[in-house]
Formats: sequence, C-alpha cells, structure tokens
Amino acid sequence: MDYKLAASIFLEGILSFLSPCVLPLIPLYLSYLAGDGRHTDEEGNVTYDNKQVFIRTLFFVAGISCTFAILGFASHKLSNILTAYHEIIAIIGGTLLIIFGLHEIGIINIDILSREWKIRFDSLLQGMNHFKAFLFGFLFSFGWSPCIGPMLANALLLASVNNDPIYILVYAIGMLLPFLLAGLFSNKAIQFISKQKKYMKYVMIIAGIIMMLSGGYMIHDASRTIIAGKVLNEQDMSDHQEDSVDIMNHRFTTASGKEIALSDYMGQYIYLNFSTTWCTYCQSEIPIYEAFAENNEIQCFYVMSPKMEYHEGDIEKYLEENDVKIEVIIDEEAALFYYCGINSYPTSFIISPDNEFLTYATGALSEDGFNQFFDYSKALYEEQAGGE
Repeated sequence: MDYKLAASIFLEGILSFLSPCVLPLIPLYLSYLAGDGRHTDEEGNVTYDNKQVFIRTLFFVAGISCTFAILGFASHKLSNILTAYHEIIAIIGGTLLIIFGLHEIGIINIDILSREWKIRFDSLLQGMNHFKAFLFGFLFSFGWSPCIGPMLANALLLASVNNDPIYILVYAIGMLLPFLLAGLFSNKAIQFISKQKKYMKYVMIIAGIIMMLSGGYMIHDASRTIIAGKVLNEQDMSDHQEDSVDIMNHRFTTASGKEIALSDYMGQYIYLNFSTTWCTYCQSEIPIYEAFAENNEIQCFYVMSPKMEYHEGDIEKYLEENDVKIEVIIDEEAALFYYCGINSYPTSFIISPDNEFLTYATGALSEDGFNQFFDYSKALYEEQAGGE
C-alpha cells in the first residue's frame, strides 16, 4: 500500500462526509434513525436519545460498509484481469482523477457525474429498528451522488490499479467515522452542522485539488516505472547471451551472504521473483509473496541486480526498510535477468524439479494469482512428465 495515496484517500472520505450532498442531510438521517427516540419540547426544540441513535447509526454504518466491501471485492477481481497492464491503467486512471478533480472544482462540468439517482425510503423508514437502519445504510450508499461519486471513483481506481482493496477500506473509514461521531453526539452534531453550511463549496474545492494531486502522483509513478524499465533494459546484452552461461550451475551470492546455484535445489519447485527497488508494484507485492512462500512447498527467491538499480546500496537499503524475509539472489552481472529476458517488473518464473523453466507471469500478483500460477505450473509439469 502506498501510504501517501492512502492518506489522500482517507482525507477524501472525510471530505465526502462534509460534502453538500451529505453533511446538510445528517440531521434528516439522524431524525430517521432516532425513530421513537426523537422528542420535541413545548418550545419546539427537538432532541434525540443519543444512545438509541448511536446504536442504530452503528447498523446504518454497517449497511454502508457492506456496499464498500462489495465494491472492494469487485475492484480486486478487476485488478487480477488487468494486472499485466497496470502502468498503462495507472496513467489512464490518473488522467481520469485529474478530470474528476477539475469537475469537483467547477472548472469543467461532466453531466453524468452531476446527476443524482434517488431511492425512495418512505416505507422503509416507518417504524425504524436495527435491521431497517442497516438496510437504510445499504440503500443510501447506492444513491449516486454528484458529490460523493468522483471521490468514491478515486478510491475504486486506486484499488484496481494498485491491486489492493485496502484503498476502499481507507476511504470507508474516513467517511464513516464522522457518521459514528454524529450518531454518538447527535444533538450537538445537529447544532454544529446548522452553522457550517456556508463552507460547503470550499470542501469541494479541497476535494478536487486532492484528487488532481493523486492523479498526478499516479501518472508520475507509472511513467517513471515504464521509462526506468526501458532505459535499464536497453543496456548492452552482448556478453549475456543465453548460451554463454550455464545458468543452473552458475554460482550466485544471496543478500545474507550465502553462495548458491539453482541446481542445488534439483527435485524442488523454484519460484523466482524478479524485482527492483524503484518498482512500487514490487514493493506492494512483498507481503503477498511472503504469505505465499510460507504456505506452499516451493523454494522462493527474489532476484535483484545492482545493474538494474540507480545507485549503489539501493538494494541493501530497500531490503532493510521493507523487512524482506524471503532469500534474495543478488545477480551481480544480471545473468538471470538477461537469460530470462526480463523487461517489466515484477516478473515471476517457476522452475520445475528437473531444473527446467516452466512458466512465467508478468505484473504484480494477488494472493489468488500466486496460488493459481503455482497450480498451473505443477499441472503443466505433471502433464509433461506423464507424456514422456
């Protein structure tokens, strides 16, 4: 997870709550959720049973969270399909976020983002209870709002591009925490909200600026990965032809100082994950790869080379900062990189127990992706072995 993007998404969640389509309606939502806990005194002042409103707000928030969970699952599945093109998608997504930001600020107008789809709640809101509060939140979250739509789209794009539904969770926390606070202090919340309506337009301007900055960051990051990969892989490869190195018996040194050869692991499946310190997708994949290595009977390695880095010492610093636990092959002369023809990162190879390269996959993989890739490789090897 990119913590800079996560922080911006969290802030956008808060800004979604403060938007003109949500904040001014909070008194109405609290009134619905209060049900029979709403009281009016002789002077016409309305007060709520804070405890009852808060409990129902919990169910209301649970309903909204259910929608976010569905969206997060959908974005995760989408990312598995598009992961091979993540840099291009990141550039397209970043461009869309900049357009959304311009829409929020008011510089341009996108008609479809300005439409509001309303759901009738009349029958639902009669006789409010915990279940109805949950259903109210679930249905409310599907109400397409001209204020929330672009910011939610931002979170969905980041989740898909970065193969990480955590961005949906971060957005949901940012948006739903204020809901819970409003439910907990319902009477004070209503008094506060009634005094803040004049500031709503500034909230949308701030949200638009944040979206544009997020989009610019995504474009810069993806472009840097593409350009760096192209430059580093255009180095002279004349001394690294496939037949010039007995790659299986070539001796490598690991980051821990151990000397190994791939042939040392004859009889085992070997997983090679080619990575660099400047690849943000490689970094986000670390905990997933480590979980895969721990849960499967396969010898896992990272493969990194000083020739693929910008500065001396980058690899050592990267491994320390990310607490990498998997053994790292330091490919000093980039022999494995050139042998395997690596031109994008991360790229994964699986070697059979017979020390033959079986299959490869480009792009960051999800947890399911790692398992499916390994299962496919084993099935392929067994099929080849059975046909001999």
